[in-house]
Amino acid sequence: MTGSPICGKDFKTGQTLMKTTLAPMFKARMLALTGWYSTNILGNRDGEVLDDPGSFKTKEKSKMSVLDTILEPELYPDLYGKYHHKVRIDYYPPRGDAKEGWDNIDIRGWLDMPMQIKVNFLCRDSILAAPICLDLVLFLDLAKRAGLKGIQEWLSFYFKSPQCREDLKPEHDIFIQHLKLKNTLRILMGEEVLDHSGLDYYDQAKGATNPAPVPKPAPKKATLAHERL
Repeated sequence: MTGSPICGKDFKTGQTLMKTTLAPMFKARMLALTGWYSTNILGNRDGEVLDDPGSFKTKEKSKMSVLDTILEPELYPDLYGKYHHKVRIDYYPPRGDAKEGWDNIDIRGWLDMPMQIKVNFLCRDSILAAPICLDLVLFLDLAKRAGLKGIQEWLSFYFKSPQCREDLKPEHDIFIQHLKLKNTLRILMGEEVLDHSGLDYYDQAKGATNPAPVPKPAPKKATLAHERL
C-alpha cells in the first residue's frame, strides 16, 4: 500500500551460500547428485532459536528448497530426480558467533562413476551478515529514490528466501542472481545490460579479436596546500 520496495528474508551467508554456488556447477557440467548431507554448528542467539523444532522446520525448508529450484529435477530426472538431502542444525554454546557448516556431497560423473566432495566452512555469522545489511540499506534507498515499488527481485542475491511475483519461481542460482543485480544497477545508471556472450569484442568476419583501446593515464589530482606541508 505504501509503495515501499521489499526483497526477501533470511540472509544467505553460510551453508546456503555454498549450496547455491556449487549446485549451479553440478548442473552446468551435468554431474548427477546422489545425496547432500549438511550439518551446522553454531552457538549464538541464532543457534539457540533454531534449537526449537518449530523454528528449525522453517529454516530447514528454506535450506532444502534451493537445490530443487536450481537443479530442476523435473527436467533432469536421471541426474537429480532421486537425491537424498539431509539438513541438521546443532546449538553448541561454546562456539559462540563462530559457525561451522559441514557438507558431504555424493555425486556421479561419466559412466555413473561415484565421487564425493567435502566442504567445511568455518565462518563468523555476524561478520558475513553485516555487509549484507549495509548493501541492502543502500540498494533499497536507491530503489525508493528511483521509483521502484514492491518486490525487488534483483536483490534475491542476498537471501535464502527471495521474493518474486506470485506466478514465478524464486531464483536461487547465485550467478543468475548476481547478473540480475548488476544489470538492474546498469539500467538505473542508463548503461547497456551485460550478456557475457563475448560476441561484442570479436570481429565476426575474421573471427579475430579487435585490438583493445590503449589505456589512458588517470588525470592528476590537484595538490592541496595542506598536502604539500
